[in-house]
Amino acid sequence: MLYPQSENSVFYNPVQVQNRDLSVLMIGMYAERRMERMWLGRRRKEVRKELLQKQKEKDDAVMDANKKKETKEERKARLAQFEQDLEAQVAEEKSSVNFTKLTQESSKTADGMSIFEALAASGLRSLRYWKEVPGVRTIVVNDLDPVAVDMARENVVRNGFSDDLVSGENFHKKESSTDTVEGQESNNTSNANYNLRPRGIQLSVGDATHEMYMSRLPPKLYTHQMNASQLKYQKPQYDVIDLDPYGSAAPFLDAAMQSVVNGGMLAVTCTDMAALGGSHPETCYGRYGAMPIQRSGYLQELALRILLYHMSVVAGRYGRTIKPVVSVGMAFYCRVFVEVYDDKAGVNNLSLNHGHLFQSIGCSTFHVTPMATNEFVSAEQCVENGGKKQGKKPSNVYRNGRGPCNLGEPVCGETGASYKIGGPLWIGPLHDMEIVNDAITRLEAAKTNNEVNPTGGSPMHPLHTATTLHGLLVSVSEELPDVPLYHLLPSLCSAVNSPTIPMQTFKAALVNAGYRVSAYHKEPQAVKTNAPNHVVWDIVRAWCKEHPPAKRKESKRHRTGEEQGSNAPNQPDLTVATKILTNEMQTEVDFKIPKGFGERKKAKRWALNPEANWGPKKAASGRNKRKKEVAGNDESGNCNEDEPDTKLSKM
Repeated sequence: MLYPQSENSVFYNPVQVQNRDLSVLMIGMYAERRMERMWLGRRRKEVRKELLQKQKEKDDAVMDANKKKETKEERKARLAQFEQDLEAQVAEEKSSVNFTKLTQESSKTADGMSIFEALAASGLRSLRYWKEVPGVRTIVVNDLDPVAVDMARENVVRNGFSDDLVSGENFHKKESSTDTVEGQESNNTSNANYNLRPRGIQLSVGDATHEMYMSRLPPKLYTHQMNASQLKYQKPQYDVIDLDPYGSAAPFLDAAMQSVVNGGMLAVTCTDMAALGGSHPETCYGRYGAMPIQRSGYLQELALRILLYHMSVVAGRYGRTIKPVVSVGMAFYCRVFVEVYDDKAGVNNLSLNHGHLFQSIGCSTFHVTPMATNEFVSAEQCVENGGKKQGKKPSNVYRNGRGPCNLGEPVCGETGASYKIGGPLWIGPLHDMEIVNDAITRLEAAKTNNEVNPTGGSPMHPLHTATTLHGLLVSVSEELPDVPLYHLLPSLCSAVNSPTIPMQTFKAALVNAGYRVSAYHKEPQAVKTNAPNHVVWDIVRAWCKEHPPAKRKESKRHRTGEEQGSNAPNQPDLTVATKILTNEMQTEVDFKIPKGFGERKKAKRWALNPEANWGPKKAASGRNKRKKEVAGNDESGNCNEDEPDTKLSKM
């Protein structure tokens, strides 16, 4: 692999190997889910046609005179039975289908996947996708800087993929008859082929947003429905779009939301943590339309939720919704994988997944309230999660959400301080736990099989950071999916001048009180719980009764009431610690750790820094043409990510 060394003409950061490994794993798994969805859609259509034909023949065999008029209830029952028979037959056939094999074979057919890397730099990520992700038919490697694209071209050649290079000029060339979708009707074949990019690696020098805006052609739009401009310029949508810019991905999200297919995946990185984390709230609001909370303990998760909020709003403009698959904070950046669906009904429920954040200015107490509520949707979700169906039909009216004032707490219940408002933010799930658990299973299976999935699916090649990825995903799988944000245990204890309570003891007290609790994948000291704020503080108060904290020295200005935040000049004011500790306890606290409590899967959850002096790198200048670099690069012509475990052999 050819890397920039003497000049910073092309951006490259070696510590983002984990980012690329996670991307390879997630996109590889998505390829298999995509193939399964395609097969199910086609097979359901075929089975439905077969069953309807059988039903028609059965009805024709019965004389009209012998037929009795069907009641509404009988018709409803017959249709329900029809759908049940259809799903049963499709499920039976599905059990014998090897979707992993179908995915691998699809790379040479029209079922193959198209990927767009918007800001490719050296092209390393695209090369790994081409080699390590099953079912990839086309990859467009794009960058605005010609120097970066030249380096990407060299890397393609050095890794033995020169035969796979294609020109964008051949885009509208009709594919061969062997490159069609199996089972597709003949009159649609030419249109399906027209909407295909040529198979291979396409290098592109251009503005990423322009390329995406020119790739908004719906895949089911046929040639006789296109005008002259669409025939000449518009290209089909992508299955996967990878956005990994230097800084914020906000400028690219509008185009990406329109140019990804229904059910497609967006992989988005944001490294502007100074804005998302609250150091520059005005910048964050300008980019994402949301305000972070400065110096908050939960800033890592809040950054993810602000990003997802913005993505969901952008998607909603076009009648689309997002489904977060994995959303993680890693090192100095955020990385989210979301699937995008055409779902106008889901857009109506968007306000239910948005909320506001109310943070006390006196302590770490916070409230997250939804933007709106809907009894009917809440009841349906309860039934889906295994709850009981209500007897009375709930109201299907969207009502405005309520803040802490309407919930009986106009000021902070612990300190009497006012609230500052953050958000809006995404309060829905951050992850799809079923997919996360599947990824963990794959990594564990690969560990016993030379770091390769024994079933042939992703991961197809060893991942250099497999152990770290496993720990990250295990931490993600242990998080409470329905609880936004978290407390920091040291901050809770520091507020009352107490030594930090042992984490297991604190969590045990929450569980003994009847609440759920978990950690957070990015912060070892995080306490994510569905317990109300007063319960959390009651546990702190109970601990301080058993372990009295040392008295904190007060400044002279605070004692005289001159310090900012005091009630009035020259009047003594209670400290925050005194206010919290003197509040009446409402919870019976038990610090006893139950037997077997805290047992969890063995994993490397919070990895050490990847290298010395790690962190964000300087942006690529792009002003000077890169000199020919030979010394220090891999002379074998293979991509190795600077680590031998990720070496790609020549094809």
